[in-house]
Parts: sequence; structure tokens; C-alpha cells
Amino acid sequence: MNIYDIAKEAGVSIATVSRVMNKPEAVNVKTRDRVLQIMDRHDFSPKLGASVQRPKELAFFTSTRSLPVESSIISGIGEVAFAERMSVKLCALEDVPKKKEELQAYFAEKGIGGAIFTTVPYTEEHFAELASAVPAVLVFNRLQSAKVPSIRADHRKGGYAAIQHLAAMGHAHIAIVDEFTSPDHYERLAGAREAAADCGLRDFGEEHLIRVRDLEDADRCAQIDHYLSRYPSTTALFVANDHFVPTLYRHFRIKGVRIPEALSIVGADDVPGSADLFPPLTTIRQPVKQMSMAAARYLIDRMQGAVQATEPLDEVYDVQLVVRASTRMLEKEERD
Repeated sequence: MNIYDIAKEAGVSIATVSRVMNKPEAVNVKTRDRVLQIMDRHDFSPKLGASVQRPKELAFFTSTRSLPVESSIISGIGEVAFAERMSVKLCALEDVPKKKEELQAYFAEKGIGGAIFTTVPYTEEHFAELASAVPAVLVFNRLQSAKVPSIRADHRKGGYAAIQHLAAMGHAHIAIVDEFTSPDHYERLAGAREAAADCGLRDFGEEHLIRVRDLEDADRCAQIDHYLSRYPSTTALFVANDHFVPTLYRHFRIKGVRIPEALSIVGADDVPGSADLFPPLTTIRQPVKQMSMAAARYLIDRMQGAVQATEPLDEVYDVQLVVRASTRMLEKEERD
């Protein structure tokens, strides 16, 4: 007899059984008594670790730079957590201890029962140790060197869709702007290369990848300017970071580069505000809120004993090309 069996016999959810064990005052008296009677009849005892002493808060780890653009993530986590009467902590990514022997004490001291990350604080090996110290989910990304719970978008499909769209509009000279630091970046590049081959375009060799890792926005713009001066025939950019696009728009406006008349742009992620830019951004949409909600739901189930640490989580969500006004069809005389 386990928590699933108790829930099935009582005709309630697993979360309700967990609340009966951990927070009985939050459950309707009639429902609580029915669940307790079934537990007594089957001599059911929750496993060690499901007691009320376990931490009850979720934590979302982020950085000061990322915080202003992560409202959809926080909204998704909060919607699930608040429905379970749980709190959500907002924690600084840089506060995570580097020493693996300090991780467990750090999470226990902060009362964190589950942690959500969108990026790895230090190294993949460190994150694997972190995921052993506390239930954790990596959202929008995955590790190459270790298996940890992850929820991400189909970045390969996104890269393919972006280049296919530009090719269909007559663009043959395209560059990709990305950080190229994590598996999702290279999955997106693999999709872009596949689309280029299918559409008869040249491959995206190193010379057509504009790497902007660890650069401030002004330096990213300078990198793009340098590329465009070397390859003036470029007619389109696939900028794999919607958060940077407003800055790039302003930069091009100052330089007199009109979008999409002089340069078509496709973004990635469809962050809030992408549709409000001028011109509205054509981009690859990923279901950020749904993915965040799934991460929170998984962690709560882990904390409540409904899911075991040995049960793998590797979910991939579909993406969608959203065509707006930042790309245009090239005229015949503009094409090679």
C-alpha cells in the first residue's frame, strides 16, 4: 500500500493525501477523516522524510540581470505553488555554495524543499551534486555530462523553423547570433543547419556564427556591426535571444538600418513585449509558463513523496513560429 493506493481508494488526489499527512488543517474534515480511516485500515505509515518537518518552500534561482524578463516563469511557478498553499523564494544564483559539501546545509537552512534553475550556477558537475542535495529541475536547458530532471523546448525544431521561414522569403545570406554555451544553443544550431541543407542554402560555418557570450549589449551590437561590415550582402539575422532584440532595434535605428527593409530579424522565445516592438518581432515561441508550471508540479510531487528521485524527468515541449513584421519577402532582384 502506498500513497497512490490510498488516494485511489479515497477518491482524492495524491496531493490531498499528502496534505492530510503534512497539513491536515488545510483539508475538509469529512475528506480528512475518510483518508485517515483508509490509512488506519491498511496500517499505512508514510515513509521517513514525508513528515511535517520537511521544508515546504520552492525556490527559483535567478540573477539580477535576468530578473526583469522572467515574469512568466515566476508566474507559472507561483500559480502551482500557491494552489498548494506553498511559498516561493526568489534566490540569487550567485549565492549557491560552490563546495558540494555545503549544498545540503545551505538548502536546509533556507527551508528550500525544491529548486528551479534556468541556468547552471557553475559547472555541470556541480549542478549534478546540487540535484543530489535537493530536488531540483533545470528548465529551458539540459546537461550534457549528467542526467538531472529537465524541462525544455524543442530548440532543434525552433532553429529549423527560423531558417526555413527566412529561406522561404528569399533570404540566402543569414547569420546566427547566439551565445553558443549550452546544449540548447547547439540544438538550435543543428536545426538551423538542417534547414539550410534542406532549403539549399550554404551551411552555417564558424564565419557566419556571431558569438556574443559574456558580452554586454553594446559589445554584442559591435560584434554584429563587425560581421555586417565583413559580409554586407547579409539580409537576415536569427537572433536567438528576444531579450536582446529591443537593444538591437535601437542600435539599428540610430545607425539608420531599417527593419525589415534593410535587414530581416527572427528572434527566439517570444518573451513578453516581443509583439509590442516596432516592427513586431517574428520569433520562435516556447510555452514558458506551462514549462515553469510543470517544473513546480514535479518538485511538489517530489516533496510530497508522490514521485521518487529515481523516476526520470526529461520533458520536451513543442515550439511555434510566430510570424509578425520583422521579416519580409525579398524582391526577385534582391536575391542571388
